[in-house]
Formats: sequence, structure tokens, C-alpha cells
Amino acid sequence: MTCISREMSGVGGILVVLLFLFRDVFDSSCFCVFAFHSTNKVIGNIPKASSSTPSLATTSIHRSSTTLLSVDLDTNSVRTTTNNDIQPSSTSSPFENFDYEDQWYPCIWERDLELLEPTKVTIFDVDYVIARISNDEVVAMPDSCTHKGAALSEGRVTASGNFQCAYHGWSFNGKTGDCIEIPQIIQTKDDGKQTSATIPSRACTTAVPAQIHDGMVWLFPGGGLEKALMAPPPPSRPAELDHLKLSTVVRDMPVDFPILISNICDPDHGLFAHQSTNFDMYTASLDCPFESFVSEETDGGKGWSLRTKIDSKDKIIEIDQSLRQRLDPNPKLNKKSNRKDDAKPAPTTPWATFHFQAPVFARMNRIDKETGESKFATLFYVCPVGVGRSRFMAASLSGMQLPRWMMHYTFSNFVDQDTYLLATQQRNILSKEAEELRALMKEKGINRDDTEKVKGLKLYTRRNNFCLPSPTDKISSKIEQFWDITLSRCPNRVKHLLNLDESGELLQTPSREVVLDRKTQNLDICKDSRGVVRNCYRTKRATRIISIVLALGKFASLGSKPSGLLKFFMKNSSLVSMFAALFLVSSLANRLEKEYYFKYTDDFRRRDLKKIPTKIWIDK
Repeated sequence: MTCISREMSGVGGILVVLLFLFRDVFDSSCFCVFAFHSTNKVIGNIPKASSSTPSLATTSIHRSSTTLLSVDLDTNSVRTTTNNDIQPSSTSSPFENFDYEDQWYPCIWERDLELLEPTKVTIFDVDYVIARISNDEVVAMPDSCTHKGAALSEGRVTASGNFQCAYHGWSFNGKTGDCIEIPQIIQTKDDGKQTSATIPSRACTTAVPAQIHDGMVWLFPGGGLEKALMAPPPPSRPAELDHLKLSTVVRDMPVDFPILISNICDPDHGLFAHQSTNFDMYTASLDCPFESFVSEETDGGKGWSLRTKIDSKDKIIEIDQSLRQRLDPNPKLNKKSNRKDDAKPAPTTPWATFHFQAPVFARMNRIDKETGESKFATLFYVCPVGVGRSRFMAASLSGMQLPRWMMHYTFSNFVDQDTYLLATQQRNILSKEAEELRALMKEKGINRDDTEKVKGLKLYTRRNNFCLPSPTDKISSKIEQFWDITLSRCPNRVKHLLNLDESGELLQTPSREVVLDRKTQNLDICKDSRGVVRNCYRTKRATRIISIVLALGKFASLGSKPSGLLKFFMKNSSLVSMFAALFLVSSLANRLEKEYYFKYTDDFRRRDLKKIPTKIWIDK
């Protein structure tokens, strides 16, 4: 009988059953684990690593030294820090030199990119076509044929690794962007040799620097190879995490990338939106503030990051337990507190660390205070597809590598819990951002097509409309300030945002079915998910066929006396057991298949919200 998946045999099959038997646990309270694998592959039009040509991912090329900044969020002052000594305030405003066109952007996991298969990705509302032309090399260029503008991603990659347009057969070298063949201008001479007329220079375009780094394809859409080599490199996982194993997930989301990043960098929300107590390890409180809070400006201001460190222990949950004890001293309702009283002295809590590297990467992990070792980390990557659209790619580093279908199962149920909240927030914040932009441009006499002047606009949208009093909101406060000051520099953002606002698309939030459509957001872009769904279908079909064969065999045996193995199978007790097993397998396959389509209805939302007063914060 066909199995659901090669990964689902043996222990994997048992895990499937456990997932469905304990679906409530996995649906809401599991804080997904993701992993990241470190491989530095230099590809595309970036020189390959060798003894004479260092790898881009491991080499600093004319990069300036790192400057540490201590940030006072109450006054928004920025102070340079050297060896933990506070220096006088800097006169330049924060993020003055940050440039979105001077960054590498993640666009797709390496494992999701088929060999010699053109794939479309989008960054800042511009489409690109990428292709893996060998195991360790990818190429990229604008997804538009210079002939008549048809998408090259609808075509093919030739055996020699060139993009060929499906419309008229024009071919392009993905490493240079040059048009290398136009079939319609090739001529055959009398001696049988073929020659081509001169290909017009207008037929050529430019390649986009691309590389595979830490298991992901990164593009540099802001310029050519020389500029890419001078830009801050893609984020790398720390050396102390190299021993941990990789598990990955991906999902396209109808959410603006600053909103999604801000959500990722906000551990306070996990307690209520996800009903997960794990987030409390990263939160701050009045009783337990951040041990360290450091803003880091690198590469001469081209890069910026934020790092925090705090005791990895309960803060809000601890307050909740205290309230429960006061309101109802019944020990049965306060098991957690009682366990603490009776248990042995707790071991030293590790550090919970958070790292945001602008504009699209964040990492959360716990570090042993004594050894400095880390056994788990969660990494988040966001591709800024366009205004109101993002690709969310997450990874975990842990002691074991989980099957990807299992990762997507937990991940989908997890992000469904708050993605619609982000969609409702998006309508409000993007409308206000568009309104403020329009007012500033009118006041300064700036046209939306005047790119350079638009880049100089600094907003207060988020700072004026958000109220951030929580100790953990120190993170949000700094990140929202970063968005306000820099978002007008995002390529194409102002023009597309104003167009969306004027079209009325920001007036209402799309339906829950649209916002949480797992088919278009994961199934259509992930080959592993498609493989699981395909094998679920095959499993259901195989169980039906086997059931029919068994039924026909039983009917045929009524007029004769079967012997041997057939006699065993035709026993009524054996048939009942086999039919029950086939029904169970078919049901599990059907349930797993449904996980890749819309699921999180309003009933699921109400069910999850009921967990808040019993698990997170008691009603008073």
C-alpha cells in the first residue's frame, strides 16, 4: 500500500497519529521550532569562493568598523558605547545612512528551488526570475523579456543555463543579463553555417546579484556586483550554533513587511495571541527589566541591529499566578506555585536573547549563563514582496531535524492565530501612513515620482498612533521609530502605497478566508507541502482500492472454501480489523491533507480565546 510520504514511515507514521490525537496541543500551544542550516555558497554572478577569491559570505570588503550605540528610548538619544563606557551623544540623527537599496534580501529557501526551473520572486513590488543552474549556483534577472515584456518565469531554462522566453524564444544569459540569441534573426548561409544579425543593445538587460547563503537564496536588487560586494552581508548564524540542526518553513502573507517584522519582535503578543507561555521568557516587566538593551550601527550606518538580553523566566505568568493565589487560594488552581514550593532549588535560568538585524531578520535564543552554550534558536526572515505583502520564512536550530510536513503543520496553526489581527492593523496603519505622506508631500511641493525628494521624508505615523508603555515595548518603540524614519526610502513604496490608498483597497480588511488561505500561501509555493498532499491523495485512493479488493474477495469466497493465506484474510474477524485499519489510515491522510487549506474559522478563534483566562491571565 502506498505510504503517505517517505518521511512518514516508521516513527514518522506514529507521529502523524500523535499529531491528530493531540491536535489541541499542536494547534495552539506549540511554539513552533524552526531551524537553520549554514552553508556559504557563492553563486550567480558573484565570484565562486576559492583560495584566490574569498567567499562573499565570509569576507569583509572595505567594511567600516562596528559602532555600538546605547539608546535611551524615553528621550530617543543615541550614545556611542566602547567597552561598556558611555560616551557623549552623537550629533547625527539615528538611521541617517540606512539605505534599503544597499541590502541583501532573502527570497526563497534553497530546497524550494528546482534545478533548471525558472521561478518568480518579488521584492519591493518588482518581479525577478531566478534559477538554479547547478547545485551551488543560482542566477537572477528582472522577470521581463526585453522583446515585448512577457514574463521570463513563464518560460524555461536551457541546458546551458540560459533563460528562454516562451513567447518568441529569445534567450538571456542569467549571469550578465545579455540577450544571446534571437531565433528570428539567425540566417543559414549557402555552406550550411548559421550566422546571426547583430543583437540590438536594447535587447540586453542587467543581471541581479544572487547567492545561496545559509540554505537560502538572497538577491541584491539595489545595484550591480560591485555595489553588492560593498554592501553589508546577509545575516549568518553564530558559530556557537553550528552544531544545531535545521528545520524550515515558508508562507506568503498579505501583510506589510514592517508590520510582520514588528509582530515577530514583540514577545508580549505571544501570551495572548498564541496563548503560549514560552514567549514570557523573552518579555520584560517592571520587576525584571532588560539586562542589556543595545542598538548596533554597522558598516558606516548602512546596517542597523538591536540586541536585548534578559533572564529566561516567567514574568507576566508569575504575576498571574500571584493574582490567582490571592483571588482563590485553592491549591488545585495553583499547581504551578505549589510545585515551586515543594521542588528542589531551580537551576540557574539561562539568558533569553533577541537580535533584530534591519530590515528583515530576527533571532531569538536562550544561552546558558555559565557555559555560553545554546541548545535552541529560532530565526525569522521576511522577504518584502511589496506594500501589504510579505514572504515569511522561519527556521529553528535544535538538537534534531523535524520533517518539514510536521513543521508546516504546527507553523500554519501557529501563525493563523494572529495573522488576521495583523491584517486588521494593516488597514489602519497604512491608511494613516498614506495620509501623512500625502500631507507632507503637499506641504513641501514634492511629486510622488520625485524619488530623491521622497526619500528625505521622515514620518511619525507609528510613534503618533501607537501607545507603548510596556517594558517590553522598548523594543517596539525603537523599531517603530526605525520604520517611521526610513520607510520612505523603500524602493517603490510611496508610489504603490498612495496608489493602494486612492484605489480604496485599504478601506476594508479582506475576509478571514482570504487572509488565512493556506493553499495560495504555502501549498502553491512549497514542493514539500505539495508532495505531502499528493501522497495523502494516493494513500486515500490505495485504501479504497484495497477495501474493494477485500470486499470482492469475501464475496467470491462465499461459494468456495479458501485455503492458506486467503483463508486467514477472509475470516470475518480479520476483515473487520483490516477495514478498521484502512479506515483509520484513510482518515488520518484526509485530516493531514486538509491542513494545507483554509482552516482557522471564527470557531477556532473563539476556542483559543477561551484559554486566556484559564492559562494566561485570570479574569478579575
